[in-house]
This record gives sequence, C-alpha cells and structure tokens, in this order.
Amino acid sequence: MNNDNVVVVVNREDFEDTNKIIQLNFFSDVDEVDIRKTKWLLGKYVDMIDIIKNYEFSLQQLENGMSAYELLSAEGSVAKRESGHELTADVTANAVIMKDKRHANYKLYLAISNNVRFAINNLRDPHEGVAARLLFLEGKKYLKAQEYMEKGYRKDVPGIAATTFADKRRRAIANIANSLKFNRTLDFVTIDYGRGRNDEGEIGLILLSAD
Repeated sequence: MNNDNVVVVVNREDFEDTNKIIQLNFFSDVDEVDIRKTKWLLGKYVDMIDIIKNYEFSLQQLENGMSAYELLSAEGSVAKRESGHELTADVTANAVIMKDKRHANYKLYLAISNNVRFAINNLRDPHEGVAARLLFLEGKKYLKAQEYMEKGYRKDVPGIAATTFADKRRRAIANIANSLKFNRTLDFVTIDYGRGRNDEGEIGLILLSAD
C-alpha cells in the first residue's frame, strides 16, 4: 500500500473556516484533522465520480469484447513490464495485474463516494442539505451556490442571505464530518507530515500502488 498524497496549502482563511466548523461540532472526538480530511474529501467527490464512471465504462468495453491491449491504448496508457520495458507479448497478463489494482482502488472510491453521498443526503436541516448538494455533489462554485440559495433554489426551501449560507455550509461540513468519522470513512484519508513535507502535510487517500 502507498499513500497517493496531494500537497494542500492551508491559508489563514481556510484555517479560520476550519476552526469555526469545529466550534459548531457537538462531538468532542471530531478534531481539526477530521475537519481537514472531510473538507478534502468533499472537494474530491466530483473527481471520484468521474474516475468511477470512466472505470465502469472500461469494464463495459471489456465485456463487449474489446481486448485488454485495445482498452489500454484507448485509455492512452502504455503498459510496462515490471522491469520498465515496453510491453510486447504478455499484454493480457500485465493488463490483468493492472486491472486488479485498479479494481481494488475503484471499490475504495465507490465505497467512499457512497458514504459521502449518504452523509449529505441525510442532513436534517434542509438548507444544509441543499447547500451541501450544490457545493459538493454537484461541484458548484461557492458564489454560484450562494446565489442559487439567496434566490430560493427549491420551492420547499426558502431563500437565505449570504451570511446564513456561510453558516449553513459550515454546519453541513461539521455534521458530515461526524458521519464520516463514525463510519470510519476518514480512516482512508491520510495526512503525511514526514520529512520534506510542508507544515500542513500532504493529504490523500490510501491506495494500492500502480507500480
């Protein structure tokens, strides 16, 4: 296993936002690290869904008779031998190895995205739920989502002011963090503070190596 880490620069605005979210949290075991992991996961949800859909499309092509070599070529990938040389005769065997690793990571993405979606869909406050769906499930920009909710995005959810929207977003993240902490989804997110890392560390999912 290796950590597929991404450098995350935490500016003062984000730091203050995280602190405000923590203050809204009623569960003492959810800390700053949990909020950071939750915010990172929410920001990656749309990307995870894209990866899931692309992988499922690849599986469908295999089932429809496309060879492993054709599939790898279609994806723009060049299969390599373990030694690093270009693959020639043993395309199928290596493709199966790559598929197995990708499939394990696909199942992880699928489980995590399902848990994120469940946590959002089960927010009790309607404004929190709509804000979270707009921002995280649909991936809309903050100001666009805020504009939608000011005007009254849904007939059953009255419009709210910009300051209220900011508060609802933070409360939504706090409640989502509680859910993801409780069902151990956050265990699959890692922050590496090792040598050569910045003070904030590098954050990412624990994935199988593609090597």
